[in-house]
Amino acid sequence: MRIAPLSRLLVAGLAGGLLSCGDSGGASNAGTSANGGAPAPAPDVRVSTPDAHAHDPDAHAVPLDAHAPTLDAVLADALPPDAAAPDAFRPLPRPRPGPTSALVAPAGWRWARGLIHMHSIHSHDACDGRPKDEAGVGNAPCLADLRAAFCNARLDYTLLTDHPETFADVTFEEALLYDAAAGDELVRDETGAPVGNRVACGGEQAVRTLLAPGSEGDVMPVMLPRPAADRAWYRTRTPEAVRNLHDTGGLVFHAHTEERTFEELSPLGLDAIEIYNLHANVNPRWRQLGEVLPDILKLINAKENPPHPDLSLLAALRENPEALGIWNQFVVRQRMLGTAGSDIHQNLPPLVHPTDGERLDSYRRLTTWFANYLLVRDVTLDEIRGALLAQRLVVVFHMMGEPDGFDFSGAKADGTRIEMGSELPFEPGMVIRVTPPTSVPLAQQDVRLMRVTPAGAEVVAQGPMALEYRPDAPAVFRVEILQTPEHLRPELGSVADDFVRPTPWIYSNAIYLR
Repeated sequence: MRIAPLSRLLVAGLAGGLLSCGDSGGASNAGTSANGGAPAPAPDVRVSTPDAHAHDPDAHAVPLDAHAPTLDAVLADALPPDAAAPDAFRPLPRPRPGPTSALVAPAGWRWARGLIHMHSIHSHDACDGRPKDEAGVGNAPCLADLRAAFCNARLDYTLLTDHPETFADVTFEEALLYDAAAGDELVRDETGAPVGNRVACGGEQAVRTLLAPGSEGDVMPVMLPRPAADRAWYRTRTPEAVRNLHDTGGLVFHAHTEERTFEELSPLGLDAIEIYNLHANVNPRWRQLGEVLPDILKLINAKENPPHPDLSLLAALRENPEALGIWNQFVVRQRMLGTAGSDIHQNLPPLVHPTDGERLDSYRRLTTWFANYLLVRDVTLDEIRGALLAQRLVVVFHMMGEPDGFDFSGAKADGTRIEMGSELPFEPGMVIRVTPPTSVPLAQQDVRLMRVTPAGAEVVAQGPMALEYRPDAPAVFRVEILQTPEHLRPELGSVADDFVRPTPWIYSNAIYLR
């Protein structure tokens, strides 16, 4: 899966999944310690430059340019590995996300903010490659960072996805990071077996992140109610393995969609695929690195008036065209949930020293970048599972603003509401409506209603405000909203003119009119 050079790229890319998954087939890496020891040397990595086909969804990996400068050489010129953060400018963290209970949602629903694809001390490559000591005792400072991040970001839920070789060796209470002394509350099924954990947040009892167990191998089962009978199922990308994991009671997702093809994924029987993972923006095997690297260097070199480190994602944030292209191929044929994978490990080498003195890839920082917002009636395991299956999910890069007031729905000719994720026969007189968020009035919004056909996705309605469209034939519709974050300009310092630009903000799931 992920390899060591990718960690260095993610560091340079200020990537937030900046979290190299590592090779999940091995034991703990001898990487840096939780206290920031020196990283092991990484093999030479070369980057390619983008071409006219950079956004072609059918384009896959390209040959690496043998004459391109290595990333290590570029970084050595831009920022020596032992450079220290300036003492003169140490910004405080940006305001934490507000409670989702305060966000405006469609009538009868509330928003639940959560992360999908998250690694803890039960992944061998988390916590700087040292999630546990030789005696199997967990890395307490790293675990404390993760628990604090859940609370700081006011996450309603998190679907944990630790790597199989270490996940399969612990009990579900351990996999759920349960700490009775801290005030956690286990969620149990009808047999009394633990299936979830409500993480306590100290005195702030209004915040309790609901954790559910899962694993990321060749497929990514989530919300498992019990361990798989055969751990090989976690590491096998076949229809049989997916059926077995479904029989176990889990939902089966797939991470790193850009690394596969539609033909590989379509027979598997998956419940969801990632339509965004930050790895794709900075992976040396993909063209986007050539586009992203100049912006990374601008950010690194902004020493006189640097941007707030919590906004560093803007240097690398781009759409994942390969993943979106595969998702388009799915939805015209069958229902398929699209998610954003956080993929956080807190394991990057300390090559870059942010001005706030906090490590670049901290759990706290990365959990505030983007999330999967579900429409639920309450924050329970059943409601979360139901929302995922019903595809009532919106990907939001909430570092730029919350989905306050967002609504993507439709109506039949008789006025019956059509929810996001619905699949029903096309009828004359139907209407599709998009109401954009109201949370960032200073930002420029580019709201796009996309119609997905076998030929790809096309914009059928577009504008800065609410949209309404009356389809005249069966089709699949989804929403993309780009934002030009003018409201962040004061926090972006000398790179504001470069980073205040149209940027992906919201991806809805689909409405299927067949």
